[in-house]
Amino acid sequence: MSKRINTAVWLDKYQRWQIKVRKDGQRKTFTSPTPGRKGQRECNKKADDWLDGVTIDPNIKVGKLWDKMVDELKRTTSEGHWSHYEQYGRNYVSKVIWHRKVSSLREQDLQDVINYAYKNPVGKKPLSQRMLVNIKSSLTSFVKYARRNALTTLRPEFLRIPNDAPRPNKRTLQPEDIRKLFSSDKTVFRNKEVLEWYIHAYRFAAITGLRPGELYGLKRGSVDLKTGICKITGAINAYGKHTHGKNDNAIRSFDLPDLAMQEVRAQLAMLKSAGIISPYLFPEPDGNITRQVVARKRWVRYRQHNDIADISPYELRHTFFSTTKALPEELVKMIGGHSKDFDTFGTYGHSLDGESARAAQLVNSAFAEILSADD
Repeated sequence: MSKRINTAVWLDKYQRWQIKVRKDGQRKTFTSPTPGRKGQRECNKKADDWLDGVTIDPNIKVGKLWDKMVDELKRTTSEGHWSHYEQYGRNYVSKVIWHRKVSSLREQDLQDVINYAYKNPVGKKPLSQRMLVNIKSSLTSFVKYARRNALTTLRPEFLRIPNDAPRPNKRTLQPEDIRKLFSSDKTVFRNKEVLEWYIHAYRFAAITGLRPGELYGLKRGSVDLKTGICKITGAINAYGKHTHGKNDNAIRSFDLPDLAMQEVRAQLAMLKSAGIISPYLFPEPDGNITRQVVARKRWVRYRQHNDIADISPYELRHTFFSTTKALPEELVKMIGGHSKDFDTFGTYGHSLDGESARAAQLVNSAFAEILSADD
């Protein structure tokens, strides 16, 4: 790496600072019209950046740098990650600071983006607190990216989310709805009552708390029919791509409650009866991996036909945690993969000296109690 050994000088004739430097046999001249020592520092910095290999224009606008950041994320992260940055840039950043110089940004400019998003949500619903937090995180990531490229020294510390931003309201199935789920396997298709293809998947999700991506990513071999152990080794995201799951604790192994094993065996029998050969436990009717958008539409149709509360497929996971809330927290987390403090698949593949089996029995009892109760 070349180092500058001279400094910019003021040229009265041209009313500017100027410095000439050389690197790898190439000579380059940098100037700054800003008077005083500030201009000299600007001129020297341009030279230093070139010598250090910094090639991004120091006057680059937010929009261009945001696109560069997204391009880098596309090369290094999943589509589920970078697509959010692309979306936030298009829907909100572009409306407030897109054409501003990165070097001129102040913390209030970033706060203005958050405030704009809060007041001007894309879509019909106001942005939730969680969504605004995600937008805030994307802005701070952008500033870090700009700092790495020596385009700013900004370090935002006081960005805030509006106090009255809607907070998530986690919904669950009530006992009456749970009994409906486990008593009816019918739905309607083209005005005709038919068997719901995903009925065993819905029930399995409620009993185990699996996320939709984990549920539809399950292979036949993910469940050992002899031991009743279920291994979660990844998930399928909304784009139909395999991922490692939401977090480290998403990779886990646990004993299945008896009710869950009943659904697994019923699912395998249904696939055999339909002549479906697929590596997946809960595939689409053609044997291919289930797309979450397809499963969601089928779930809406099923719950409407059976007069079940309006909850999303993901909220079947909330139903699991709600039903088992009276059980020891550490045992429930073992199945749900919800704890940052809990170990991953490599450790508790040994069932933690019987704790996993105990958790399965307790979960089974919690659901059995609900299903055996009178309406």
